[in-house]
Amino acid sequence: MRALVLASLLLAVLPFAGEAAAHPRIHTTINDSWRYAPGAIEGAERPGFDDSAWERIHLPHTWNRDDAFDEAPGYRRGAGWYRRALPLDPAVRGKRLFLYFEGANQVADVWVNGRAAGTHVGGYTAFAFEVTDLLRWDEPNVVAVRVDNSHHPDIPPLNADFTFFGGIYRDVWLIATEPVHFAVTHYASAGVFVDTPEISPEHSQVRFRTRVENQSDEDVEIKVVHTILAADGSEAFGVETGETAAAGTSTPTHVSGRRFESPRLWSPDDPYLYRVRSELFVGRTLRDVVETPLGFRWFEVDPEKGFFLNGAPLKLYGTNRHQDRAGFGNALSDPMHRRDVEIVKENGFRFLRLAHYPQDPAVLEAADRLGLVVWEEIPIVNLIGTSDAFAENSERMLVEMVRQHYNHPSIVFWGYMNEVLLTRPDPIPEGYYERVLELARRLEARVRLEDPTRLTVMALSRDEVPPKDHGVGSVTDVLGFNFYFGWYYETTGALGAFLDEFHRAHPGRPLMVSEYGAGSDERVHTTAPRPFDFSSEYAQLFHTESFPQLLEREYLAGTAVWNQFDFASELRNDTKHAINQKGLLFHDRTPKDSFFYYQAALLEEPVLRIASEWDVRAGSRPVDRFQPIRAYTNLDEVIFFVNGATTGPVAIRNRTAETSVLLRDGENEIRASGRRGEHWFTDLAVIRYDDRALPPAPGSVIAVNAGSHCSYVDAAELVWEADRPYEPGGWGHLGGETAKTHHRIFATPDDPLHQWSREGMEAYRFDLPDGTYEIELGMVEWSAAAHGARVFDVLVNGRGAIHSFDPARELGRHRPAIRKIVARASGGEGITISFIPRSGKPAVASIAIRRLF
Repeated sequence: MRALVLASLLLAVLPFAGEAAAHPRIHTTINDSWRYAPGAIEGAERPGFDDSAWERIHLPHTWNRDDAFDEAPGYRRGAGWYRRALPLDPAVRGKRLFLYFEGANQVADVWVNGRAAGTHVGGYTAFAFEVTDLLRWDEPNVVAVRVDNSHHPDIPPLNADFTFFGGIYRDVWLIATEPVHFAVTHYASAGVFVDTPEISPEHSQVRFRTRVENQSDEDVEIKVVHTILAADGSEAFGVETGETAAAGTSTPTHVSGRRFESPRLWSPDDPYLYRVRSELFVGRTLRDVVETPLGFRWFEVDPEKGFFLNGAPLKLYGTNRHQDRAGFGNALSDPMHRRDVEIVKENGFRFLRLAHYPQDPAVLEAADRLGLVVWEEIPIVNLIGTSDAFAENSERMLVEMVRQHYNHPSIVFWGYMNEVLLTRPDPIPEGYYERVLELARRLEARVRLEDPTRLTVMALSRDEVPPKDHGVGSVTDVLGFNFYFGWYYETTGALGAFLDEFHRAHPGRPLMVSEYGAGSDERVHTTAPRPFDFSSEYAQLFHTESFPQLLEREYLAGTAVWNQFDFASELRNDTKHAINQKGLLFHDRTPKDSFFYYQAALLEEPVLRIASEWDVRAGSRPVDRFQPIRAYTNLDEVIFFVNGATTGPVAIRNRTAETSVLLRDGENEIRASGRRGEHWFTDLAVIRYDDRALPPAPGSVIAVNAGSHCSYVDAAELVWEADRPYEPGGWGHLGGETAKTHHRIFATPDDPLHQWSREGMEAYRFDLPDGTYEIELGMVEWSAAAHGARVFDVLVNGRGAIHSFDPARELGRHRPAIRKIVARASGGEGITISFIPRSGKPAVASIAIRRLF
């Protein structure tokens, strides 16, 4: 399949800074000085409504910044009101005035001076309303906006693994134009569309299309002049067209087939951008100007050889991005959006999937500038509605996305469905699968009509792979797979074989792996990583085992890690509540160790980075002092130095240098030195090791993450060691088995410590010297809801300490009970904590023993 490039166009409702004085179009953000109040408030649209008690806020804003992460289940989904006084500059008198919203989630009703300006449905595309006739010059104007993020069966997304933050979470603009102007309200597009029907390294045919609004009272002769400017500002190309624009009409203008010689091509390695200046004249008078970046490139996808850009093969190694951030929800500033895209580029990626909705204009501007190939999609995720209104809303969202972002050179793929058969209605209505297929075909036909030059794509999970997809997966040009081998199912090693089997069965189908990833928590660590333990070490193992398999398969058009950043998903109950933890960076944009593996695998510039998430460690046995250390690198040779002592050269396999080193009690300086040719590079890290070898000194602590093979580091940097069987001279459990809950733990920040338990054990034994000890037991009920289902006694050295403990009765499920006991060890007996069942099996999640005397 082959698709020809579009010339790039930013959302061109704004001229470049510094040109406003000579520019007939005036625009400014109106993000400041808003007032906000939650709830359905009667009469809040009226100009005289008293909003003095409302919260003062600035946009962007979401009302779910905090409650999407608190202990209470769910987050507020409903109405929120915004109001603002809107003074008018005399300079805009006589112009047409528009309110332009980059995004509000998800239904927005707008009033000006108590009169309705319009309603927009959909939380992720822009919308614009003309308000000229609603404004007043003799008294203050009031803009009121009601936004509602309630679930609605006719509005996608219906169900998804991300939080549907409510609010006006992107910029709002006031735009003033002359009565004759490029369209503003045409699906909130720029009113200018540029593409290249034919293109080669030698020349390109450039086509310009515009939509001109004549809101004057008379027919006028218009002239549209398009000028292509090189990056240095020199004029490289010009063309004009003339039309008659009837009064009160919208007039399309069209210039096609103009030849541009020797264009400098846009690519990830050389993202060269031209600039198009489109000028609208009435007679000899300039009435409007739109300026847009322009990139020339063409592409195709081959089912055997993958993706090609400008005639050369290009593997689209990339990632996914959600738009929220710790402390901000989805209400990010433009610099934050741009920084996210810069991080993607710095990671070595050249492909970015915008999951699962159209994103901020700043994101696409940065992708154009930095040279990232983009897949953008509308938010039909997991489930579809079967109503006609759902299909109509979906199609309109698609049209808005395409027309608003039509000219970005970064966009290569339009997507419109993600795992739509993953969640099914209960009961499944008759004809449901046929309805899904019908909607897919409807959207495919519409995107072909809107933009036949790009490729279409959708993503399916393993359980939806054809023939289980009921034909849906055959509709688009390219099929994306969201595969989690080694996380939700099977092993990482099964990924390549599954892909090969599908490719053999469908040799003509262009394929991508649109998601693969594993969750991790910087507090959870282990030398024996396992799927779904959320250890940093398993996430690293997952990526180092998965990515080489993707590299080996030439037929894949692209791959995308899930996800670049941890993101909000309020329904999740992993080791961090309300967070999907599969990012290569944490929610606050701190990089995880896996981030550096991809840098080493993809960048040509020197990379040497010690994996340093596990920077606080502990052990109770001499053998525990031998600890693994690794670095990710693309250098030729690596040597580690530990407290000044060298390990000698370490083998580098799959961009990873790993060895075991002997740590001392306290801080350990780890230095990695690497060579490329004659040049040496260095990275430094500090690992603190708590040597708990017995006997313990007064004040020292032995802390056990009972039932878990992972250690856990709490906020006080106390290391809770991985559980183990008892060995004479040490400590450990006598019997029992591991139990784990995937549910969040309430009333504690230490979810991972209490999500694992040892169940049904006879005792824990600690061979400690004589002395006085404080014993802290953490116990949580995760399964038995009924009182009396799990009841047990706790004895310390044979003496009763806790009698008839019933965790369900005392705290209910998923809430830890912390009990402290002071006990004496004497006569060389140490400390034995016995668990005596009365009903069910006893269970303990954590044990900490601190020596007092």
